[in-house]
Order: sequence, then C-alpha cells, then structure tokens
Amino acid sequence: MERRRIDRAVLALWCRELGALLRLEVPALSALEVVAQEIEPLAAATVALQTAVQGGDSLARRIAGMHEVFPPVVRAAVLTGEATGRLPEALIAAGDCLAEQARLNVTPTTAARLAELAEQTAPAPAVLLARRLLGRAIELGAPRLRITGGAQGGTAEAEVGGRWEVLEQVEPEVFGALCRRVKLMADIPYWIVEPAVGTIHLNTAEQGTWTLAVQAIPDDDGVGQHIEMTLIAREQE
Repeated sequence: MERRRIDRAVLALWCRELGALLRLEVPALSALEVVAQEIEPLAAATVALQTAVQGGDSLARRIAGMHEVFPPVVRAAVLTGEATGRLPEALIAAGDCLAEQARLNVTPTTAARLAELAEQTAPAPAVLLARRLLGRAIELGAPRLRITGGAQGGTAEAEVGGRWEVLEQVEPEVFGALCRRVKLMADIPYWIVEPAVGTIHLNTAEQGTWTLAVQAIPDDDGVGQHIEMTLIAREQE
C-alpha cells in the first residue's frame, strides 16, 4: 500500500478514531479491530498492526515503522506520545494536523525540493562534520567508520590497518545533530528508537562514487548512539 494513494482525510479519521478509543481506555487490540472494520482503505495496515501488537510489539513503534502508509507527522507523533505516556492524545493531534492539511490542500515538499533548499543555505556544523568524517575515512582507505557516544559527546573512528583510529572527538552540542544527519543521509528516520539499517550513496568529484551500508543502534535512553558504516567503492560492488 502506497501512502500517496491514501487520502489525508482518511488518515486523519484513522488517527482520530484510534486515539479516541484508546483515550476511552479501550484495549489496543479491540480498538484496532474496530478501526479496521470502519475504515476500509486502511484495513490491511490496521490488521497488520493488530497482529504485531498481539505478538507483543509496541503499537507506536510499529506505526512509526510503516513508512509506506503513515506520513512523518504521524510517525513522529506516536513515538513521542508513547515516550510521554500520551499516545491517544498524540494520535488525535496528528489526525487534526492531517485534517487541516487536507482542508488547505497542502502539497508535501518533495525530497528533491528539500535537497535544493539545503544547497541554498549555509551548511550546519553537523553537515560539515559528516562530510569531513566521510571524506577522511575514504582518504584513509578505511573499510569501516563508526560514531559512538551520548549526552557527553562522542567519538568518530575509522578502521585503518585492522585497528580503530580516532578521527575526531565530537562535542556534546554537535553529537546528536551529527547522528541525526547520518541517519537522514541513510534514509533512516532519526526519531526511530530501535536498531535500523540504511544506505548512503556518496558521489564526489575527487573521491569517486561510494556506497555506505549504515547500521544505527540507539541506546535504550534514546540519547546514546552507535552508528557503524561499511564503505564500499562503487566499482567494487
């Protein structure tokens, strides 16, 4: 099921109805069953959520993982709602936002347009640091690059000659932004608080074309991060 085929008004109704049922303390499985029966365009996704929750998965995290169904505003809202113990209210708020988008006929910004806008602005410190670390790892011929740390800052290291070499100590005020930047480059939603994988395709005039396999493993507190990248020159693929 592709998200663009689901009307925002339908998504809004789904969020509002599920949120209302949960706020009335209807059990999650029963609430999902009701929503599946009443909102047919999202029945398949709702049944899949019901099966996952029945198996012990987190409802919010399963919703956040369904990129092809739910837009970013819903995925971000449910994760925050779960973390704060206000999932019903988060769903209703996301539904209200989607309903307003549908009323105003707001057009989502495309990835190409976002990239164009990013090029027109001065790079943020985290963007410059990400570029510098990737370039340095490639220069050293490192097969792997990793970023680890938490609220106190972190360390960027490259594997050189079978040993890990420190490339840079990352200041606390930049560490979180750096991790989010790398995840975005790998098409990993930065709000996901569970292990995730992605891919970065890097094209440079001086260093050629590279593919980076990215594995992001956040700590349970959502602050600590371990991001490991495997670097592969495109001609080696």
